[in-house]
Amino acid sequence: MPNRLFHTAVSAPRFNKYLNACNNNKRKAHKLYRANLALSEKLYSVIGIFEVILRNSIDRHFKNIYGDTWLEDAASPGGYLDISSGCEGSFHSIHEAIHNLSSKYTHDRLVAKLSFGFWVFQFASKDYAASGSNLLNIFINRPSGIRQKDIFKKLVKIKELRNRIAHYEPICFNNKTGGISTEHTSQCYHTIIQLLEWLGCNASKILYGIDGVKKKTGEIDALRTYSSEPVRL
Repeated sequence: MPNRLFHTAVSAPRFNKYLNACNNNKRKAHKLYRANLALSEKLYSVIGIFEVILRNSIDRHFKNIYGDTWLEDAASPGGYLDISSGCEGSFHSIHEAIHNLSSKYTHDRLVAKLSFGFWVFQFASKDYAASGSNLLNIFINRPSGIRQKDIFKKLVKIKELRNRIAHYEPICFNNKTGGISTEHTSQCYHTIIQLLEWLGCNASKILYGIDGVKKKTGEIDALRTYSSEPVRL
C-alpha cells in the first residue's frame, strides 16, 4: 500500500503509537507498522503449531487414562469436570462446542473446536487437580522441579500474546515506555520453543519452513537506532 493511501486504511490513534515510537519519522513509522504485521504473521503460525501439538498431547494423555471419549465423559454428570467440581469454565466450553458441532460432532472435531484457552486452563489449579494431577507428565523432558503452576504461567503468557495478535494489537512495543521493543515477544517465542522441547519435540524440525520470528524481531529491533535520515521503504 502506498504511504499516501496508508491513512485511509489505518486510523490515526493506531498509527500514532508507531509514529511516537519513531520520533515522528513517518517513513520509519510506516516501516515499523509493516514489520509488526510481518512478525505477527510469523509468530501466529508458530503459536498455531504449538497449540495443535499441545492439545493433541493432552488428548492422547487422557485417552490413555480415561478412554477415547474422555472429554465428553468429563463433562457428563459425575465426570471430573462436572459443574460441582469448580471447573465451570471447562465444563461449559465442552458443552458449547458439542452444541455448536451438532450433527457434525465427533471426538476429534470436539478436540479441534475447543479454544487454546481451554487447553491452557487444563493446567489451572482446579482443572489440573480434578483431572488427577498427572497432566504434567506430557512434558516428558521437563527439568526437575518444574511444577503445574510453572507450566500454567508460561501458557497464559503465550495465550495473551496470541490474543493480541488475533485482535491486531501491536507486539513491537515496550508496554511501559511505548518505545520499540520485541523483548516480551521474544521471551514468549523462546518459551514456545522450550515447551515444544519439553513435550519431546524437535522444535527446529517441526517449525522448518514456518519459523521466521528471529529474523523479524531483528528487523524491528534495528529500528530502535534513530537517525535524521529518512528510512527507505
